Amino acid sequence: MRDNHIHVGQFKEIYYDPIEITDIVMSTGMESMAFSSTSSCIDNISYPAIEKEILSLLSLVSYSDETIRPFLWYIPDYINQNISIESMFAGIPYKGIKVHPFAHNWDFSDTRHLEILHKLFDYAARDNLPVLIHTGYSGVDRADRFVRFMVEYRDVKIILAHCCPLETTIELSRKHNNVYCDISFVPEKDIRRIASDGLKEKIVFGSDFPITHFFKTTCPSTGDNPSISLREQYAEDIASWEVLENEL
Repeated sequence: MRDNHIHVGQFKEIYYDPIEITDIVMSTGMESMAFSSTSSCIDNISYPAIEKEILSLLSLVSYSDETIRPFLWYIPDYINQNISIESMFAGIPYKGIKVHPFAHNWDFSDTRHLEILHKLFDYAARDNLPVLIHTGYSGVDRADRFVRFMVEYRDVKIILAHCCPLETTIELSRKHNNVYCDISFVPEKDIRRIASDGLKEKIVFGSDFPITHFFKTTCPSTGDNPSISLREQYAEDIASWEVLENEL
C-alpha cells in the first residue's frame, strides 16, 4: 500500500515534524509515501528553508529514495526568488511536482506563471514524474482549470487531489488517459461513484495526513475529537480506505 498524499511542516498554527510524521506513516507497513511541505504556505517563505526541511528528512539512512518520495511544491513566488527549477532538482531528488492554485495565485494571464508551469510539466514529462494538482470549489482550483496541460502533456500522470468538483473530475478522468483521482478528503459515496463509473483503476490513495488530524482536533467547524493522537488518526485514515478498497 502506498500513500500518495502526505504532508510535513507548518500548517496553520501547528508544526508537523517531518521525522515524526514519517515514522508514523512507515510504521504501519506502508510501502512508500509521497510528501510535500505545507510550510510552502507560510507568507514570504524562502525556497532554501523548504529545501532544508526536506533534506533533514531525506538524510535518514533508514529510508531509500523510492520509499520516501518528496514532491516539489512549487509556488509562484519562487519566480521572484530567482531560483531555477534546475537547481531545485539538483539539490533534492524530487519524485513529483505539486501545484496548489487555491493557496497560491496561479495567474494564467501572467506569462511568467504560464512559462514556469510549462517548465514544470516539461520536467515531469522528461523524468516521468507525476503532477499533483489541488482541486476545490473556489473557481481558481476547479479540476478543469488545467485542461490545457492535460491535453498538451499526455504522457504526464496528472493527479487531481480531492476530486473537486466530482462530476468534472469523473469527466476528465474518463476523457484523458493521463488523469487520475486522488481520494484524500473525498466522501465514501463519491469514491464509490468514481469506481462505479468504471474508473476504479484511476483511483489513487492519498490520506492528506496529518491535515486530517488538524481538522479532527483543531479546526473549529470539524474538530470533534481533540484528544486523538497523530498515530491514532493515521490508523483511522488508512483503515477506512482498506475497508472500502476491498468492497469496490
